[in-house]
Amino acid sequence: MSKNCEERANYYLYIAGQAVPVNEQVYRAYQHYERKEEYFSYDLKTEKFQKETATFLPSREDSYERLLDKDKQFAAPGKSVEQLVSEHLEAEQIRFCLAQLTEEERKLISLLFYQERTEQEVGNILNISHQAVNKRKQALLLKLRKIFEEFF
Repeated sequence: MSKNCEERANYYLYIAGQAVPVNEQVYRAYQHYERKEEYFSYDLKTEKFQKETATFLPSREDSYERLLDKDKQFAAPGKSVEQLVSEHLEAEQIRFCLAQLTEEERKLISLLFYQERTEQEVGNILNISHQAVNKRKQALLLKLRKIFEEFF
């Protein structure tokens, strides 16, 4: 038997219930990372009592329940202040742009974008063809783009 086979025969990793022979270097690397995983998933999260110095070491991670017991505050779920301000500014910009339009143009936007109607449905409501609705929509979007670029 060669030296490589003898060296490999002494170390095994169990994968899916099967013993797989490996060399010492692979075995030690596997053991190192297995211990590291245990450290991160268990050791950091548990409290310990040190006998030598008689001190209590709390865990480095706290549970949600323990933090609630200590009356710790958590960020409210939902949108951040930055997101709310951004949305408010966007809404104000949209209102400003819509105020520059005629009543007929606002109605077209309402039907197409807010009520999510098809061009055919809008054409039936306004008694015009869906091609006319499409042309008005394209002209309206161009007008809104110009208004937006001019003021913002």
